[in-house]
This record gives sequence, structure tokens and C-alpha cells, in this order.
Amino acid sequence: MQQATFARLLSAALMASAASVSFAADPAPATAPAPAEQVAQAQPADPAVTTQAAAVLQQDKDLQTLPLTVSSTTAGVVVVKGSAPSAELAQKAIKLVQAVPGVKEVRNEIKVG
Repeated sequence: MQQATFARLLSAALMASAASVSFAADPAPATAPAPAEQVAQAQPADPAVTTQAAAVLQQDKDLQTLPLTVSSTTAGVVVVKGSAPSAELAQKAIKLVQAVPGVKEVRNEIKVG
């Protein structure tokens, strides 16, 4: 019985020390990273991603007649503008654009209604 208690205490102590080591292993960064907008502005637009995103919207039978546009992309950021008759169609458009290779973020500027 004493061996079982000792084994449990030893196991608990090892887990506690492992947890404290994993928290201590993540030091604060030496310098603060640049805000995402500054990084995005520093990188050039990618017209191929813009073209692919617009093509994806035009290929979908539910979305091709909607007045949706894809504006410039910068560092993988795509802006989708326009209007959709329902929130479901707007979300469908955003999800399709998110799936385009090279797209890191989609800014939804679609008005519903």
C-alpha cells in the first residue's frame, strides 16, 4: 500500500514539473512584431490570387449572377464586396474565396438584403 501511494505521489510530482517546464519554455519575444496591417501593406498585391478568387465566384451557379467583386489582394488578403439576397449566399461566397490557394484572409464587405 505504501508503494502505491509513493508511486502516485511520484507520478503527480513528475507531471507537475513537466507542466511547469512547458510553461517556462515559452519566453516573451525580444521585439514586438509589426502590426498585421503594416506587414500587409509592405508586401505587393497578387493579381493571380485576385483573378482566381473572382473566377471561383463566377463559376458557382448560385453566385455568378450576384454583383460581387474581388478587389486587390495584399499578402493574401482578399476583399469581397457587393450584395447578396441572403446571409447564406454571402457566407458561401466567403467560404469559396477562403479556399483559393494563396488566400490567407477574406474581408467580408458583402451587404445582405
